[in-house]
Amino acid sequence: MTNPRFRPPGRGSLAGAALASALVLSAAPAMALQPVTEFLEHAKTWNPQNRAAQATTVERDAEVNVSTGGLLPSLTANGVYTRNQYEVNTGALIGGVLPPGTPNIIIQPLNQLDANITLTVPIINVASWDRRDVAKASLAGARASEANAELGVRKNVLRDYYTLLGDEAVLLSATKNAEVAQHNVQLARDRKESGTGSELDVQRALADQAKAAQSVTAAALAVTNTRHDLYSLSGLVAEPAAAFPEDDLHDESPIEQWTGHAAELPSVQSAVANRVMAEENVKVAKGAWLPSLAGSAEEKFTNATAFAGGHTAVYLLQLTATWKLDTTISPQVRAQSAAAAAARANEDLARKDAEDAVFRDWQQVHADIDSARSARVQVTATQLAASLAQDRYESGVATQLDVLQARQDAFSADVSRI
Repeated sequence: MTNPRFRPPGRGSLAGAALASALVLSAAPAMALQPVTEFLEHAKTWNPQNRAAQATTVERDAEVNVSTGGLLPSLTANGVYTRNQYEVNTGALIGGVLPPGTPNIIIQPLNQLDANITLTVPIINVASWDRRDVAKASLAGARASEANAELGVRKNVLRDYYTLLGDEAVLLSATKNAEVAQHNVQLARDRKESGTGSELDVQRALADQAKAAQSVTAAALAVTNTRHDLYSLSGLVAEPAAAFPEDDLHDESPIEQWTGHAAELPSVQSAVANRVMAEENVKVAKGAWLPSLAGSAEEKFTNATAFAGGHTAVYLLQLTATWKLDTTISPQVRAQSAAAAAARANEDLARKDAEDAVFRDWQQVHADIDSARSARVQVTATQLAASLAQDRYESGVATQLDVLQARQDAFSADVSRI
């Protein structure tokens, strides 16, 4: 149950995060219960759903950096030590005797050292460019999903917070009702002893007292469960409520002002990002038809210098063009194109669902405001009727059944209002 004296949590779904924030700023917190802003702020970093969405966003951001790094030059360095079984020189090649004045050149040293430093520069790679665009679209989708997860948690926290206030109000009303029932039991016993009442009146009063006690137990259980739900969402233990904010039950803005912002909801933005990512995947698939071009520069250091004219360092420059054609490219293009078509349909569905949800919630809020106004009138009337019935009963004019019925009507009206 919710209390019409404060704004029902159902209004938070009309404009998503913007309206939820407005509720947070406008709601007057109870005296003992912490402000709702504390629960919302703590849930941002404590709620597992929020933490998982935040981690996914970090992961997607790292994937963008990885895909960008694949388009930048890379540097590779390696060193090799080789222990050869034999040293090979020119003397050994001609039988060990060199003509006078001929140098003995080492072709293969006993301990050979080689080092290579290679710089690779991607020049043209359309598929890699498109894959980076896919990663960027995936990051946008992750951010939208993170915002959607946070919005969902905020709505649930707001719902449980105000539901807890409503449950606390029901418990307070049920407790007062039980106190009145106890008073009626004592009154029925006094009237029996004075000869103006009967044992039937006493038993009716006892049965009514037991029913009131059951209402207190049920209300206390609801408070306990909602308090636990609020802790599960936010990680904060709610204090007991001692007072309740008042709602003026003013009419909401025209529905056109709400439906015009449906496309800004995170659920719609997530669907948009998924559509963009699917369309980028189509480009990646088509990019497989195109060749790629890369350049590399390598510097080699070695102590085996016989075939390098005695130079210990030599360089190598290369341009490599790669063009691979196979029968899987065309099916991949068709598959990604179909996935993009499905993503576009899902985007349309997400936008329509958002607009439908705004429409339904606005109508629900409009009806709830009217019901709350009527409930307040009903409470005033039933409380007055219960007071009159109690006075007439104590004066001996009304029957006990009139009192019990009037008091139950007042209690039911108060619960309905809450």
